[in-house]
Amino acid sequence: MSIERLKGDLRLTLILMFGVLTITGITPFVIHRFASGQWVAGVLDIVIQAGITAALLYAWRGGDLDRAGLLVAVFCSAGCVAVGFVVGLPGALWLYPVLLANFLLAARRPAVVVSGLAIALLSTNDALGGVLNTGTFIVTSLMVALFAYIFAQRTEAQRRLLEGVAAMDPLTGALNRRGLDDELDAAMAEAMRTGSPVGLAVLDLDGFKQVNDENGHEAGDTVLLEFAGLVRELTRKSDRFFRLGGDEFALLVPGADADAMSRIAQAVRHAVQDRIAGNGHPVTVSIGATIMLPGDTPGSWLHRADTAMYRAKREGSNRVVVSCPPPAGEGQR
Repeated sequence: MSIERLKGDLRLTLILMFGVLTITGITPFVIHRFASGQWVAGVLDIVIQAGITAALLYAWRGGDLDRAGLLVAVFCSAGCVAVGFVVGLPGALWLYPVLLANFLLAARRPAVVVSGLAIALLSTNDALGGVLNTGTFIVTSLMVALFAYIFAQRTEAQRRLLEGVAAMDPLTGALNRRGLDDELDAAMAEAMRTGSPVGLAVLDLDGFKQVNDENGHEAGDTVLLEFAGLVRELTRKSDRFFRLGGDEFALLVPGADADAMSRIAQAVRHAVQDRIAGNGHPVTVSIGATIMLPGDTPGSWLHRADTAMYRAKREGSNRVVVSCPPPAGEGQR
């Protein structure tokens, strides 16, 4: 379970890996400093280890990873500054790996602030060993920080690009099931925050299998593309369209109540019936729609829309069924 969690969460893995390596790397110096009578530096190292350990436990127990990463960056940077003032240049040199880590663990803006403060404070340290050493430290630290900033920025851009590709159906350009899971969570959170309604529909094409079987996959793909184009034409940019697989799709409509979902679904149904030919085979769509109800989970909400779609199929296809049962307990009053 723990290994699977680390495999699936790169941010958590980076925080834990850096924290454990830092704690392990500091330990020999703690022993040496106490053995050689450097009590202040030794205590500072222990405080740094304790702070990092607390941040790691917070992250592992499900805390906000942005906050956990920032805490690690703050403890490490502050520790470098404190140790640098106590032992001089050898302590300040620890800032180089910390600068790299700051931009990987924390968001870029907080990382810039924390790193900039650490460099500025250490540059005032007379224990660095003169103007030349101080100037060299400032220039090299800024170079490391700039490199880390650019690397983190490019890495984040690539990650977002890959996530976008992974969540998109390559044929229709609609979001896929992975994208639906993320959007349902976000839509439910927004609806609970604002109190506004939000609708969900599951759409399944009727007659698509015959088109695909008798005319080939190219004809089937044409139908899917035409259908996707129609749905986008009839909905708003703020509405979210998904391909769940095969000829089954979903539509998420923020701000829509049951009546609005019925009107939208009927508009889509009529457009498909009138405008998609399917190489001589009639193509229609069966639609099940619902709105989010108090107590819903993403799974129960999607299941209710899916059940309504299958009911439309059973009742003869080319139909719209809007399922909006009363909230749990309301019907028993």
